[in-house]
Amino acid sequence: MIDALIDIASLICLCLGGFFFLVGAIGLNRMPDLFSRMHAVSAGDTAGFGLMVAGMCLQAGLTLATVKLIFILAVALFGGAVGAHALARAALHDGQRPLLANGDGAPVATDPRDLFPGLKARLDQPSDSGAANAPASDPEREVKPSNS
Repeated sequence: MIDALIDIASLICLCLGGFFFLVGAIGLNRMPDLFSRMHAVSAGDTAGFGLMVAGMCLQAGLTLATVKLIFILAVALFGGAVGAHALARAALHDGQRPLLANGDGAPVATDPRDLFPGLKARLDQPSDSGAANAPASDPEREVKPSNS
């Protein structure tokens, strides 16, 4: 009886996890801009992967496999969040702008530099940390004019 309940709970978790992966994939194709797509995929992956691992942990029981699955889940959750943040930050630095909607629901392009003054200063910094910290008299970093 207990085994049947565990199997049913595991099946529900696995099916819901697959559903969230499917919704994330649909969101990837349907959303209008990079930031919306990234949100759909990262939210779907987080929920889907968490539910899939929960279903597998129910099937494995209290074994070493469950401990390994929990460690894999932790690494995937932290890695996914860091990757999404890095991708969004790189897109902002590259000039991508998120789309927002006005009161009528029509998309309005915005510049986050105008909305968040602190972000403007951070985005205007050079992306190459080595060039920003190099001394001015470094002969390897100086640009030499061409003779032609």
